[in-house]
Amino acid sequence: MEGVCKIYEEHLKRQNPNTPSITYDISQLFDFIDQLADLSCLVYQKSTNTYAPYNKEWIKEKIYVLLRRQAQ
Repeated sequence: MEGVCKIYEEHLKRQNPNTPSITYDISQLFDFIDQLADLSCLVYQKSTNTYAPYNKEWIKEKIYVLLRRQAQ
């Protein structure tokens, strides 16, 4: 999930090359995720020795939890 945030931050840096410090809120990050044509996450399932796909909504939920923990 940190990788998805990093992709968005790199996108912001490219759009604002002369801005030394860039901030954003979670709704902007979620809008960016929604605009991506295809995004999913494959998560290893130990019980079946396979990878299960998860969609954008699952990714946004996990990012929300991650950022909330970081803020505490």
